[in-house]
Amino acid sequence: MRENFGYSVKSVSDRLHKELMPNEIYDIFVKNYVNINTPIEFINYKFVDYHDFQTSVVMHINDESKELVGTGNGRLDAISNALQTNLNLSYTNLIYKEHALEIGSKSQAVSYVGISALDGTLYWGCGIDVDIMTSSIKALFSAINKMIEKTKIKVGKDFFLTNSK
Repeated sequence: MRENFGYSVKSVSDRLHKELMPNEIYDIFVKNYVNINTPIEFINYKFVDYHDFQTSVVMHINDESKELVGTGNGRLDAISNALQTNLNLSYTNLIYKEHALEIGSKSQAVSYVGISALDGTLYWGCGIDVDIMTSSIKALFSAINKMIEKTKIKVGKDFFLTNSK
């Protein structure tokens, strides 16, 4: 993710013809990676069955709320599978990292998720929330939304993603 983010910062710096201040670099990070919620907005999630990690995720897309269910080898994998299966979305190699932003029980969690599109391009997202699982899901949605934006996949009226080519 550092390399990808570095190119984003360099692009802005080159365009503005100046060295960027730390707050400007932070703003670029937040704008381009953190809790990206369009075209698919994460609303909520719940675990339906802990035995085989079945989850339900509620999202907002095309002015409608939709609940999707999926199973996987863990909670984030189940949500990823629900999104891929129900939205006809394909990616591989989900990369996941997380840590606390501060010390203490009131600290926010930050999660980073990378996904590989079918053409091999890696897309990164970041999620920040007080709950580690929610930050992880927000990071996944951020990465998916970046992939949709960059690959020009259109979100269809029936909640299926279609390529605009």
